[in-house]
Parts: sequence; C-alpha cells; structure tokens
Amino acid sequence: MRDGFQLDQLDRIVEALKQDGYTCALLTGSSELGAAFSNPQTRLLLTAAATDPANLSESIKTHCREHDVPVLVYLNQPGPDCFESVLPEVDDFLLAPLNLRDLQLRVNRLTSGRDRWAQTQEKLSAELATQQFIGTAPAFLAAVEKIPRFASCDATVLLVGVTGTGKELCARAIHYLSARAKKPFLPVNCGSIPPELFESEMFGHEQGAFTDARQQRRGLITQAEGGTLFLDEVDSLAQSAQVKLLRVLQERQYRPLGGQYRRAEVRVIAATNQNLKVQMQAGTFREDLFYRLNVLTLNLPALRDRKEDIVPLAMHFVKLAAQEYDRRVKELSTSAIQKLNSHTWPGNVRELENVIRQAVVLTCGHVIRARDLQLATNEVATTRGLKGSLKASKAHLIREFEQTYLEETMLACSGNISKAARMAGKDRRSFFALLKKYGIGQEQICVPMIESQALA
Repeated sequence: MRDGFQLDQLDRIVEALKQDGYTCALLTGSSELGAAFSNPQTRLLLTAAATDPANLSESIKTHCREHDVPVLVYLNQPGPDCFESVLPEVDDFLLAPLNLRDLQLRVNRLTSGRDRWAQTQEKLSAELATQQFIGTAPAFLAAVEKIPRFASCDATVLLVGVTGTGKELCARAIHYLSARAKKPFLPVNCGSIPPELFESEMFGHEQGAFTDARQQRRGLITQAEGGTLFLDEVDSLAQSAQVKLLRVLQERQYRPLGGQYRRAEVRVIAATNQNLKVQMQAGTFREDLFYRLNVLTLNLPALRDRKEDIVPLAMHFVKLAAQEYDRRVKELSTSAIQKLNSHTWPGNVRELENVIRQAVVLTCGHVIRARDLQLATNEVATTRGLKGSLKASKAHLIREFEQTYLEETMLACSGNISKAARMAGKDRRSFFALLKKYGIGQEQICVPMIESQALA
C-alpha cells in the first residue's frame, strides 16, 4: 500500500522486488484491499503504519485474514502503543531506516511457504531440546505464547521479571525462532561493564584510538552482527551508557573509538528485574531509552504465582540431574512435594533447580524425601507463619513433624515396619495407617550399604 511510504522509497522497493521476480501493484488506500485479495495471485501485503495503526489493524482483519495472505508492516516512528495495535494481525515488521536487503529477505521468507507454525515448532524442538518450557499456569502460558510472534519480527523486546524466572531462556527462544537463528546470540550482563569502559566494550576500538589501544578490538555489537544482543540487567547501566545505547537504537548505527560509523545490524533484547517506570520517576533511567526498549514486552511471572508448575518443574530437574550425576533418583515423596509447595521460592525457578540438584546428590535411594530438600530456614519459618489461625498453624507443624519422624524412624529401622512401630510406641496397624497417610513406604527408605572387607 502506498500510504505511509515516500515516493522515492516506493521506487526503490518496487525495483528491488522486481529483481527477485515479484510483480508489484500499488494500492492507494485500504478500500482497494478487497479486490486485491480476491486475486489468487496476491501473495503478500506490504504496508506502512504511519498514521493510524488501529485502522490498519481493522483493514487487515476484514480483508487479509479472509484470504490467508501474509502481512509485512513498515514502521517509521512507532509509538509505545503501536505494536499492541497491530501485532496480533501481522506476520512481520520492518523498522526505519529502510534496508532493502532486509526487506527482500523478509518478503522471500513470508512468500516461500504457508506452514510457518509447523516450521516454528520443529525449530523450537531442535534448538531448545534441553531447555524446554515447562508449565501450565495461565500467566506463564500467556508469556510463552507470545514468543513465536515476537520472533517473527525484528523489534526490540523488553523482558520483565524477578531474578530466576527464565528471562535469558526466553531471549534465546526468540533468537532461535527468528530469521537470525544462524547468527550469534550474545548475552551481556550490563552490571559487569564499568561506565568508563562501556563505549569500548560495546562499540570496540581501532588500533591507536587511545594510549593502550595497541590493536583493534571488536565490540559486542560487532561480535553479535546479524544476530541478537541480549542486554541483561539493563537497569544497571549508568546515565552516560544509557545515552550511547539510545543513540544506537535510534540511529541504527555506531562508531568504534577511532573509527567510522557502521550500521548496527543486530537485534536488541533487554531484560530487567526492576520496575523501570519507578526508576524513570526517580531519574535513574531515561524515559526515551525506556520507550525504545519497550517496543515489545514480555512479563514473566514469579514461581510463587505459578504454584501448579512447581512439581512438574521439580520432576524435570530431577530427571536432568539424575542423568548428569549418574544417580537413580526418579521420584518425589509426598512429604517432599508438600515441602516444595509450601516454600515461597524467592529465587524462583533457578532456586528450585539448585535445590533439586542438591537433593539428587544427597539422596541415596530413588525417592527424594522432605529431609533431602535443603531450603532456607527463615523461609520455612515465614511459610509457617502464613498459615492463618493458631489452630491451622499448629496442625501444619504437627503434620510436618509427623512426616519427618516417620521417615527418620523407618530409616533407623531399615524399612522394617514392625520394628519401627515398636520404636514409636504404637501398634503395627496404627503405625502403618500413618505411613499410608503421608505416602511413606518401604520403597522410600534407603539404607547406605557398607561393604565388608576381608582382613589381609
């Protein structure tokens, strides 16, 4: 569509697409969409969201989806709400300044086949075979479902979530599902770059650019050329570094120290565990940089907000750790599951993985028990204090004590129920009922084997 493009841009676009063998028809307005898409020869709509993205979105809904035609949108100066208006309806984005080579690659990709979702799923399985997304919580699924859509365009993405929620995993998924998958994915912790070295680290320098520059150095943007630059903890950047990063995002170019300007052919994905709007109000984070980074946003929920995913994640980590450490651990006992579910997980998924890995190493049988889970003492105490009334808190403590006591007694008696019942001062039937109540059986009791050695 002509609306939103300058005449010289249209001439360059048409000429470039003709070189690839495409026939181009210019539409002067959305009123012509119906007739154009009734033509079975129409393979793609290239348009611009320069004036009213909402109107563009409605036109696409009315005409394009009826005929299942891919939509490529060019955005000259996208506002903060622009992507939310058109994202659900389009297949790919182009951002200013116009790059003809990038345009040709995207047009070829969109017109080469219609089974893009199947290709996406296959690629996801191949690239993330050992780092799967596990969970059924609605908030988590809502975030994961956006990943293929975000991967289909080149817009900047801001990942928001507390520490340990999997921001880098999501960034990698977006990269490996994108057209940049065969190029580098370069993660950078912004907090580890001193402000005085930011320019040299990010942009590189030429030989002789300053006193100690004895040889040329490639910056992070150059190293990630053609791929994705993942800026973790972007909130930790100093004000001076924020200004320089903003210029890269605005101008799509950078200049190594002592060198010439170069095009920044890289996609930026940033992540933060802070509320950037609060930092903007405090004056520690630039508002203009926030809106450049916050083109597409992915909010990742904390583990405490997806309780139903704790056990599936734990079992996934049990399997991985057992393979890695050559252990025969396969299950979680009922008491272990209850202990996992009662924890508040301030360290989120990362903390859960560490706890399970440690438990796999400590467990001598094939079942992880509550006593094998090394959780922070203050967290357990806090959890106990959140049980409500005195009666409820007392009942919780009694259940926890009984589970631990039963497991320890069975362990001391090598799994012999009759012997353990006598030690506990209860008849065998009552003791067995308690074991059944907490899901404790002989198969959950492991006794270290001490091999006898013949004396020489």
